[in-house]
Amino acid sequence: MSPDAKKKKGKNLIYWGNYDNNTITIYSSKGVNGKEKGQITTGLSNPERLFVDKQLNVYATNIGNNTVTAYKPGATTPFLTISNGVNSPTGLTVDAAGTVYCANVGNDTITVYPKGETSPSLTIPATSPEYLATDSQDNLYASEGPGIIEYAPGSSTGTNLGLPSYPGAVEVDKQGNLIVLYGAEIEYFPKGSTQPSKEIPVTEGNPFALSLSGNNKELYVSLEAGTPFVIQNVAYPNGTSLSDKLTTDTGLWPLAVSPDSALGK
Repeated sequence: MSPDAKKKKGKNLIYWGNYDNNTITIYSSKGVNGKEKGQITTGLSNPERLFVDKQLNVYATNIGNNTVTAYKPGATTPFLTISNGVNSPTGLTVDAAGTVYCANVGNDTITVYPKGETSPSLTIPATSPEYLATDSQDNLYASEGPGIIEYAPGSSTGTNLGLPSYPGAVEVDKQGNLIVLYGAEIEYFPKGSTQPSKEIPVTEGNPFALSLSGNNKELYVSLEAGTPFVIQNVAYPNGTSLSDKLTTDTGLWPLAVSPDSALGK
């Protein structure tokens, strides 16, 4: 298969992880309840978070075996497994250069792995880190107990941005605006602001993960709607309400779309 064909194979997809069943089910992102494209099981052990990098590889943090695993488009066997420095991993992001960032709630750290490396180049002390994102300048944003903490490239000392404490999932768009989940609301914070410019209520259940599409036109959220989990989406940034995207009840909270918003230099 040519590189172009492989890349096309990895586009317009939704990856939906199931923590209990150790699976990632892959769907077309076209329409509602798009066609199932396959499933990943090898290397997974209680997958917590997912992310798709600029090359359309999908990454998973596995809290069951303390690893990060990565899969090329269309593959079901990992091409990369990271365990060094991984301790009860949750949050995960990959920047445009392929650097992997992993949040570890087991020892309150964020570990940083240059592209293709399995040993961390930097270990950042953190406070209950749960979700991660990077911006176009390679700044790292962590959802921690005290709030959203920003780390400059290569720095292990962060700056609290002054947003409310105990944030949930976080995403950053191409302009540096923050998207943060607080309780049952998705809040948009313009770059440098501590007040949201928009609040989108999540009315059908308890929200968990966010995923912003690579073109920054669609925002996805996984949520528990009664017994099943569903995935909903909203047009970004102008949409005002969520609508159902996947209701097949095959996944739980781990979610990523391909292409994802993998930012950085």
